[in-house]
Amino acid sequence: MTNPGDSDEWWKQYGGEGVSSESGGQPSAPPPPPAYNAAPQYPSTPPPQPYPSYPQQPVQPIAQPYAAAPGYQPYGYPQPRSSNGMAIASLVTSLAGLATCGVTSIVGVILGFIALGQIRERNQDGRGMALAGIWIGIGIIVLVVAYFVVVVAIIGSSSSSTY
Repeated sequence: MTNPGDSDEWWKQYGGEGVSSESGGQPSAPPPPPAYNAAPQYPSTPPPQPYPSYPQQPVQPIAQPYAAAPGYQPYGYPQPRSSNGMAIASLVTSLAGLATCGVTSIVGVILGFIALGQIRERNQDGRGMALAGIWIGIGIIVLVVAYFVVVVAIIGSSSSSTY
């Protein structure tokens, strides 16, 4: 550090505030303090910077391999086969024969034979359901007939005996 009398520019090392070279090293009057504001003023947020623009790639539609127009199948895909409604009805009505003492089983057997013919003509699925409807219907009909034969035999044997 230098002493105040060694150089004319000693005041520069302190930033030159409060002392001027014209005053001969004598401090000048300090600047007046800034006016007091009620609320402190903070710097506002900087304006948003625009994002750099990148070249936009064209949007390509997503290819959907199974979304073909109605009535048209895409190349290489077989047309899906649908189940025959009569085959489903045959199975359901044959099973319902358990609750109706075989009455709907007769309908189930008839619907099963009709369904087999339609399945052959229209190349549909459901052959197994149609066959199940036929066999379950026949089985329930046989059980109901056997039940009535046994009941009639028991009733006939008990009423014909005389003591």
